[in-house]
Amino acid sequence: MKSYYCWKCEREMPFLDEQEWQQIEPLLPLAKQELIDYRIAHNCDLTTAKRNCYSQATQIFELMTGLPGFHFDVIYHHRLCDWGEECPSCGHLLRTPKASFCANCGWRPESKP
Repeated sequence: MKSYYCWKCEREMPFLDEQEWQQIEPLLPLAKQELIDYRIAHNCDLTTAKRNCYSQATQIFELMTGLPGFHFDVIYHHRLCDWGEECPSCGHLLRTPKASFCANCGWRPESKP
């Protein structure tokens, strides 16, 4: 696991490699259902449910990363293969695998003739 700046979270965050992702991915749909069930059982809004529903996916992410307090929906955008390579200029991840420039520093690969 390696940490990079996440533009969605606006901070350094750990990104899951494929082996780590395989451990947590099956738990994500279950976490969504747990949240739905919690809302029904407690007749509460989404904000209250997110604050009080502590899913197994959240627990595993916390154990893997050491970062407490992240809801399971945050885990979805920390899968490393969904992002681009590291920028050779600034080290940030390119925002997508097909990105043509670095959104952080503006680096662009040299065009090939």
